[in-house]
Amino acid sequence: MSAARLAIAIATLPAMGALAACATTPDSAYPSLGVREAEYESGEFPRPTGDCAPDGPAPVTGQFETTDPVAPPPPPPPVLSADLAERVVQLEEQARAAHADFEKAVPATRAAVRGSGSVGSKAWGRAQVAYANLESIRARTAIPFADLDSMLAIRSVDGEPVEAVAKAHAEVARLIAEEDAILNELAPAN
Repeated sequence: MSAARLAIAIATLPAMGALAACATTPDSAYPSLGVREAEYESGEFPRPTGDCAPDGPAPVTGQFETTDPVAPPPPPPPVLSADLAERVVQLEEQARAAHADFEKAVPATRAAVRGSGSVGSKAWGRAQVAYANLESIRARTAIPFADLDSMLAIRSVDGEPVEAVAKAHAEVARLIAEEDAILNELAPAN
């Protein structure tokens, strides 16, 4: 035998020993593949009788007695934190203030748009600037709406109370819809 073959044989001896050790486990290490009592009771297999019946004590049969489960008490109703309630009121007030500014700017914008001349004239430029100013005021109303929108989404997903947030959200959405209608009415021709 060559030296190389001898070295390989010696190197593989520990691996063969380990494999042989894994293959020699006690019989109780694996579950029985015999028919279980539940399979007899379900009717899946007939119960053996006569010479085929297993020797030894009969299997224990019966049922567990269960107690009626006790329902846990309902959780306390969620309450909007004072900080969050204050923030909701603050955002609604910001939107109302911006809406009031919007309503104050509408008459001047309406007059500028009605008096606009041909494209490129000074009157047309004044109408464009007045309309852009009105759009920027509308954006100030939309900022609190965006904050209320994300508050509403986050609180809804987390299962927190959303009634106050939803009410303020709906009110600010109504203000924005009014502003959008006025902007659509006053949109100057390009």
